[in-house]
Amino acid sequence: MIAFLTILYIALVVLIFRVLKVKPRPWPIVGMATLGVLLILGVVIFWTIAAPITSRAVVSRYVVQLVPYVKGQVIEIPARPNVPLKKGDVLYRIDPAPYQYVVRQVEAELQAANSNVDQLVAGVAVAEANVAKAQAEAASAKASLDVAQGIQADDPSAISKLKLVQTEQDYAAATAGLNQVQAAQTQATAALQAARDTVVSIQAELDTANFNLAECTVTAPADGFVTDWQIREGTFVVAMPFAAAGTFVETSTTRIAAAFPAQMLMHVKPDQPVELAFKSQPGRLLRGSVESVIQATGEGQYETSGKLPSASQIGSPGYLAVMIRLDDDALADELEMGTPGTVAIYTDWGKPFDMISKVAIRMKKWLYFLPLPGL
Repeated sequence: MIAFLTILYIALVVLIFRVLKVKPRPWPIVGMATLGVLLILGVVIFWTIAAPITSRAVVSRYVVQLVPYVKGQVIEIPARPNVPLKKGDVLYRIDPAPYQYVVRQVEAELQAANSNVDQLVAGVAVAEANVAKAQAEAASAKASLDVAQGIQADDPSAISKLKLVQTEQDYAAATAGLNQVQAAQTQATAALQAARDTVVSIQAELDTANFNLAECTVTAPADGFVTDWQIREGTFVVAMPFAAAGTFVETSTTRIAAAFPAQMLMHVKPDQPVELAFKSQPGRLLRGSVESVIQATGEGQYETSGKLPSASQIGSPGYLAVMIRLDDDALADELEMGTPGTVAIYTDWGKPFDMISKVAIRMKKWLYFLPLPGL
């Protein structure tokens, strides 16, 4: 594209000054110079919009601060710094003894609670049997009373008044006994439910104690490696975010973050092709695609505080970030986190201008061989 426009411009100059015999006076020279500048400016504008390119790119990965869930003394650190690990590999172990004691104590409490439940189940069974017996006695007393009252109604002289009163008292006593054993049954049932609730509560305590015991062994949250260990055997660690034991770098996901002036991203969309060159791998060209244009920047964030935002601090350098994924995950794993590079995005608009970025990034990958700071 540039060569074609250069040839076209030279041909125009030859046509005007050689073929048409226009004298090289100041105004024609100024006009041709202005035309050249506008031509170059137009090419640059269309080029940066159609195939934006930037050297503000870096390899990024997720980083996890290794903060333990439980506190205690470190007794073992199997993971070596900067050595690849798989998800689930042991990073370090905290002394489990205090948590084992808690587990044993809660297990004993749970066993006692279960024994109490067994006893109360037996008590409820006895109460139910007593209720059944009392109901039978009450039914028998009621039947005797009904017979006595029937006889007395048919022939008052057939049964003595004393016998009738005694039958009524027997029925009243049987009813009172039934009410008493029913109350005892209700009390036993309530005690059994409370004991079962206690078992559930103690079981939850045991689950928590077992969880804390398991957390004494800290494992890798994903594939990656540990760097910046802050602990040694004997170090006392606590569950506080500002006292991390180390930093875990996840290698299962590698992304490249690139910053572009906002006006260059007018036509950038997800899944558009990308070419990349990295300083740690000079002479090598990698390919990928646009994952997303991040729709937020820190310059636009206001943090909740007691201070009003200062007008003098409002503003932005005008850059937006683009997340890029590589086509080959194996190549992505070879890139060191923080490696700088150059990124060229080829949009669906202005295809003829892609060649400029293709040439530029290929030149860049060879220039990375030169030990020049800031290149």
